[in-house]
Amino acid sequence: RAVVRMRSSALALSLAALLAAASGHALAPRHAAAAAIRPLMRHAAVTASAKPTQPQTVRDVAPQSVPAKLASAMAVPAAFLALFSGLPAEAAVPGADAVPSAVAAYGHYLGLVLVTLALGTERILIKEDMTEKEFDLMANADILYGLAGTLMTYTGYLRVTQYGKGWEFYQHEPIFWVKIVLFSVLGAASFFPTTKIIQLAVSKRNPETPYKPMSPKLVARMTTILNGELSAILLIPLTATLMARGVGYADWLPWQAPAGLVAVTLFGLGGKYIKEALDWSEDEAGVKATFSDSS
Repeated sequence: RAVVRMRSSALALSLAALLAAASGHALAPRHAAAAAIRPLMRHAAVTASAKPTQPQTVRDVAPQSVPAKLASAMAVPAAFLALFSGLPAEAAVPGADAVPSAVAAYGHYLGLVLVTLALGTERILIKEDMTEKEFDLMANADILYGLAGTLMTYTGYLRVTQYGKGWEFYQHEPIFWVKIVLFSVLGAASFFPTTKIIQLAVSKRNPETPYKPMSPKLVARMTTILNGELSAILLIPLTATLMARGVGYADWLPWQAPAGLVAVTLFGLGGKYIKEALDWSEDEAGVKATFSDSS
């Protein structure tokens, strides 16, 4: 009977440990829950392994009961659950802003997909012998690119300031700033193709204003820029996954330094690309032509 009572006590303590572990993840950090459970685990282990001090005969020893077997089997898993498993508190109990947070995250991911789709479309269509319909499609893709980039910027701002880990975390995360610099390069580089597409679209709509179609030189330059944009956008998801896990987090990092780099990247490169597009000239004499209608 003594053995049964002791092993039943171990079962109760093991169950208590499991419940404490589960509640600890929702109400406190993992290390606090583990600290509260360790005494229970030690007591359960001692109780489960205790032996009677008086000699017993075979008839006096009761067969091991089901509760005792469960106690022995659950002691170790309970300890591991308490110490090594866990989910953040906000995942256990949804907050009042769960739906707005999900909508903001969805908008951010959707914007990334649309930006990639628009850039890919422009990269496929850009060529010297582009038809009028192909040019119109590329112009529409560039409009989509601008709208999707705006969506990414707005929803990203919401996630940083309201729905994500909070500004207190992101401002000290270097990889977050790497992501913002990449996004700034993406936006600044797009000023050149957008400017040239607008110029050609305006010329195309006005029959009285002659215009030059895309020359081999312009096609090559836009292709290079589009390739660079696609490379930057492929790196953005990688930086997002790393920063979300706190890789490289540094309390000492002042946010003003990387923010200054972002501003220099965006406005410096942006101004450079706009100026290059406005001052663009061909090396060889261009031949005035119009876009041929596609069949």
